Amino acid sequence: MLASVASEMPRGAGWVFEPKYDGIRILAVVNGAGVRLLSRNAIDRTGDFPEVAGAVRALAKQSHLDSLVLDGELVARTAGGIGRFSDLQQRGKAITEMRRADRAVTRKAGTKVVSARRAASGTGVTLMVFDLLVAGREVLLRTPWRARHDDLGRLWRRARFRSVYLQRVVTATDGARLLERARAEGWEGVIAKDAGSLYESGRRSQAWRKLKLEHSQEFVIGGYTDPRRSREYLGALLLGFYRGHRLVYAGLCGGGFTQDALRRVSAKLRALEVARSPFDGAVPRTHEPAHWVKPVLVAQVRFTEWTTDGKLRHPVYLGLRDDKPPVAVHREAESLQKPGAPAPAERTGKAKRPARARAGDRGGQRLIEQLSAIEHEAGGAGNLVVGDETTLALSHLDKVFFPKTRSARAYTKGDVMRYYVQMAPGLLPAIADHPLVLRRFPNGITGPSFYQHRAPEHVPRGVRTADVEAGGNVIRHLIGGDLATVLYAIQLGAISIDPWHSRVGHVATPDYAIIDLDPGKTASFPRVIDVARRVKEVLDELGLHGVAKTSGMTGIHIMLPLAPGTSEDAARLAAQVVATTVADRYPAGATVTRGVRERGARQVYVDYLQNIRGKTVAGVFAARAHPLAQVSMPLRWEEVTDGLSPAAFTIETAPAELSGRRALWVAAMRRGNDLRAMVKSHAAGRSP
Repeated sequence: MLASVASEMPRGAGWVFEPKYDGIRILAVVNGAGVRLLSRNAIDRTGDFPEVAGAVRALAKQSHLDSLVLDGELVARTAGGIGRFSDLQQRGKAITEMRRADRAVTRKAGTKVVSARRAASGTGVTLMVFDLLVAGREVLLRTPWRARHDDLGRLWRRARFRSVYLQRVVTATDGARLLERARAEGWEGVIAKDAGSLYESGRRSQAWRKLKLEHSQEFVIGGYTDPRRSREYLGALLLGFYRGHRLVYAGLCGGGFTQDALRRVSAKLRALEVARSPFDGAVPRTHEPAHWVKPVLVAQVRFTEWTTDGKLRHPVYLGLRDDKPPVAVHREAESLQKPGAPAPAERTGKAKRPARARAGDRGGQRLIEQLSAIEHEAGGAGNLVVGDETTLALSHLDKVFFPKTRSARAYTKGDVMRYYVQMAPGLLPAIADHPLVLRRFPNGITGPSFYQHRAPEHVPRGVRTADVEAGGNVIRHLIGGDLATVLYAIQLGAISIDPWHSRVGHVATPDYAIIDLDPGKTASFPRVIDVARRVKEVLDELGLHGVAKTSGMTGIHIMLPLAPGTSEDAARLAAQVVATTVADRYPAGATVTRGVRERGARQVYVDYLQNIRGKTVAGVFAARAHPLAQVSMPLRWEEVTDGLSPAAFTIETAPAELSGRRALWVAAMRRGNDLRAMVKSHAAGRSP
């Protein structure tokens, strides 16, 4: 039984509501000791999900049933809760790799290994059961839903399984509340069910209704384009849906692919190439050469809306589906999705401040989807809608900022923007209200660069600027704290986000002092680690608290968070006292000599002169112009050992660590140092 798409919430006491999850529809069938997990088109998935099959078998045994048929949605389990369809794709990839390894083992040693069982130790899955069709000798298809669900509940009274879970249901009075929760938590939607309905096997019924909160559905793949610049394997998919017997073109989809997905999908498509377009009507126009394929593969795609000419706006690839035949793929009706993106706002130089991006919200995901679409489908140029008031005109998102190396793929301007969208929850609060200095790399890290303090004369609406005084000069700077401003800086060619130590309006009282450990040409990173630990010893002696972070290049930054109202002079003095003490105690490894030629090549420069108004270092979580695309990452002091490597933190790996590193940074920077005792002691001529 399949649900119809509804455009409004059904009303009346006879309706119940349950979450709509983003997974694979499964019928779990028990017949004696055997169990099968069948997809919508009867593909046997039992071997792919052995833990679910085992839990279903145990449920039947516990309930003393030799026959059992359950209907449900198989979903991925992630650290954040219930996952999405794309998480199941990763599970499928792991199973394929393990089966390949098993075949190799069998050939080599004659040992049979059950790969699917080993796969169960990877991505977790759960069957969210929402219906009971057969229980023992009783067939319940002609039984009203409410009675079926009551019987289902009785099965669970004695059973508790991680891999099989009874779907929760709310009554009509709580339907609106469940819908609100679905919006807040980013669910795919809500399912409404007529509590008195019978089960209509194989039919799409009005008794079950999909209330969709996002645009997501299957599309048939009719072709693909060549890749551009740093992209490998393919550029974008050409998607369509069936209207009768005609395949209607729906647009290009180039976003959402991992490198592995590009490789695997490309291999499948190359084996299906044909000479002519399978789409009805005119041949679709593409920026890159197109290749046509037999329309037999189905992709799951999420997008923001349909355009007025019937094309997908900002589509994102989620994975391939094998549970729906291509001829059954049609354009779904609109449901409860929010309206599409607003029209571009008027460009103006006024510094109106928009709402800030929030941690992990759907807005961040939609920005990533927009950026991917602009880079991979629009030739690298287009308008990015940020929030309610800001539109950024972007260009050259496909330009390579970081060339490919032996250990890292190439990264484009678009990759850098997507990185900053992901890191916004940690970065934006850390640079809020701080003037920014840009180091621009118009042609990537291998080209010339230059520093820019002054903001452009005209900036888009929503990009924040303010006049700031330094050295007797008043200069209009970009001001940190808003994602639109950060992305605008990247559009200008910046890679790193470098904030002042103080905030606009309070430039004479910095938030922190900094000690910048800058290694000489032949100084090893373990030498930098050694000096950092010696800085920590001096800070402890002075009763001060320091926060370490990688610089993103070859050094380490040690931040001294300051109590409110601490003067620039006091901040600079504190850093100077610590730096000179370390250099005096460890002259072989540390120096405060400013001139590069006068320093030893194996020494580490303990730089306290960054504590001058207008001087900056890379902000926390900022990307750096390093060949490996390294980033500046907060550290626990117990991590500052010889085993630490700056290469562990890149724009590829850092987003996965954001939650813990952000919490570390916020907690550590909240403890402001009171420098009054130290300054008084120094004035009296006492040293640590």
